[in-house]
Amino acid sequence: MKQQIPILDSRQKELLRTLLIAKKPITYKELSEMFKLSTRTIQREMKTLKSILEAYDLKVGKQIGDGFELKGSEEGKRWLREHIEQAKTFSTYSPEERQDGMTYDLLLSKEPIKQFVFSKKYGITEGTVSSDLDKVSIWLEKGGITLIRTPGIGVYINGQEKQRRTMLSRLLHKDIMFEEWLELFHKKTELGGGEVQDQLGMMIRNRLLKFVQIHNILDVERVVHQVLKEQTDIELTDRNYVNLIVHLMLAVERIKSGQIIQTSNVPNVSQDYEFDQLIYSLAEKIVERLETILAISIPKIEVNYIALHLSGARLSNRKERENYEKEEFTWIELTQSFIRAVEYHLDESFEGDELLFDGLVSHFAPAFTRLKYGLQIHNPMLGKIKERYPETFSACKKACELLANRTGGPIPNDEVGYLAMHIGAALIRKKDTLKSEYKAIVVCSSGLGTSTYLASRLRTEMPNLKVEAVVSMNELEGCLQEKAEVDILISTINLPFVKHNNVVIVSPFLKPEDLSRIQSALFKVNKSKPIQKNVQNTNGKSSSVMSLAKYGEGMIQILRNLKVYNDVYVRPPVTIPSILSGIKDIEEVSDFEKLSKDLEEREQQGGFVIDDLAMIHAKSEGLNNLLVVVFRMKEPILWPFADDEEQSVNTVLLLAAPQGAPKEHIEMISNISSMLIEESFVNILRESTADVVNSSLEAVLSEAYEKKAARFLKEIQGKSTS
Repeated sequence: MKQQIPILDSRQKELLRTLLIAKKPITYKELSEMFKLSTRTIQREMKTLKSILEAYDLKVGKQIGDGFELKGSEEGKRWLREHIEQAKTFSTYSPEERQDGMTYDLLLSKEPIKQFVFSKKYGITEGTVSSDLDKVSIWLEKGGITLIRTPGIGVYINGQEKQRRTMLSRLLHKDIMFEEWLELFHKKTELGGGEVQDQLGMMIRNRLLKFVQIHNILDVERVVHQVLKEQTDIELTDRNYVNLIVHLMLAVERIKSGQIIQTSNVPNVSQDYEFDQLIYSLAEKIVERLETILAISIPKIEVNYIALHLSGARLSNRKERENYEKEEFTWIELTQSFIRAVEYHLDESFEGDELLFDGLVSHFAPAFTRLKYGLQIHNPMLGKIKERYPETFSACKKACELLANRTGGPIPNDEVGYLAMHIGAALIRKKDTLKSEYKAIVVCSSGLGTSTYLASRLRTEMPNLKVEAVVSMNELEGCLQEKAEVDILISTINLPFVKHNNVVIVSPFLKPEDLSRIQSALFKVNKSKPIQKNVQNTNGKSSSVMSLAKYGEGMIQILRNLKVYNDVYVRPPVTIPSILSGIKDIEEVSDFEKLSKDLEEREQQGGFVIDDLAMIHAKSEGLNNLLVVVFRMKEPILWPFADDEEQSVNTVLLLAAPQGAPKEHIEMISNISSMLIEESFVNILRESTADVVNSSLEAVLSEAYEKKAARFLKEIQGKSTS
């Protein structure tokens, strides 16, 4: 048995490592994805390993249908593992790896790089270098960076420090999922600090080894983990945690390579953002620990950037909880508007999907905090999402254009991709619902004629829906006693006296919107089936009834306190207090100055304008009850909009809630803002009489209340029968 391999190329070395640590057979396809090489190239490389493995009495054994694995004695594997680390290695690169390597070098370098440097480094002709740089240039342009090639000088990039950081981070995130980063860190903890030697660790190693030292990222992660563990005020989301680690890893690599960032070339972050002292002290602690462990000096500007990342965190101290509660109005409102817009563009209904609603509310808070601070948002799955689910992505993209008016800036495609995943999951849940079998009774005025046609259409359009009976209204009560397990009543007439909790009124001709309503109703049936039986929960009934009562209370407050003011004259300069002057003395307002201040603070975070209608909203201690007011200007006013622009506005819509308003009140008033995607509704706010506005709001809120009531009734009945 040979004592040492004389020479290996980097690809052979990593392939051998992968085979040694694989715990199960591995396929050509898996290796192809791991190394970003074609299957044919992997097959060719595997053949070159045959003679190397023979020296250790090892061979690659094929498992038909499962892939292949390393066969031989444990002693042979041990000798191979030791000698791999001792072997001399020369690097080989795929075209994609070359291009990524060139990109990395250019982003780090402050000076031009000659093309022959790349030619020598990668063992390729300058013609191939030029071709690779064409592709690099296209990728950099996506981040607002220009690649410049000057004869006699070399190749360099023109871009701001923030753009460099963004694209460096995006380069390292490429092809590595957040879950994979987290699993890598978790395995590192399990092994007590030892090197991660498994398929996942090797995959990330193969990706990063071209750019950074693996032990550096694990050292960085250990420091951040320890510092955060020592306190209880900050809780980073998984995405924020990974983004912070990658940012720090890049900073460490730049410093170690001599590319120390000069603060004169970077915007003064501490002046642009006012950091909480708690956040800044944590950032300083992270930097101090890293300087000690890695024996480097980290510029002060990095403390500011770390503080920016921490500012995108979920904070658990009292002050931040109060801030979140103040912004809860915004997150619920954005969620309802987003879902309604996506429903419109996809021609789908997500009614009853509480998982979607709650998931988006939780997602928006940290996501838009990151957008507010200009932090990078990376989505390694973006390409696959756009390729596999183009309609869903397109609908979310259009919905985000509406949200951009409220968030103060465009929402990047990476974030749109994450939102599309929420919608995609909801669509899957909806399809799973349609796979279940349900029982229905069809009700028509006479039980004849159109009822037969309707039942036939239902059987054709919804094969999973079994029509148990077709009856008249007079026959319905007796039929329900016989068929107590029926899931849904589908009727062409109103059934005001029927106690069944799932009734859908449809056209005898079963229009597409009828099918959508039936699907939504079935979705709620599926959600409401009890998971546990023989459990009494009277408290659950009580909480459901109380919650429903709060929804009703919110609706009544809105309709009772609705006000419409015509011919409102405001002298320049236009301010929120000057617009609100007409409500200064109404009983719903307890502190006019406080209300005005809260609205102004909220408006500074980003205004919302649709055509000539502006919306202002906030939770405020200056209110006693929910308040909705429509102000119609006598003359158009200029309203601040995105990027210091102004837009002519004729109507201002005020939506406001007391600081301590319950979640149910916030949801009810947010139904109004989510209707602003409907042009007919906006026109009513602009032009119709106060009575018509009141009737329109009553219709919107009543529909929302009825849906809540139906769901709560179903929950209560489910608990009663379990």
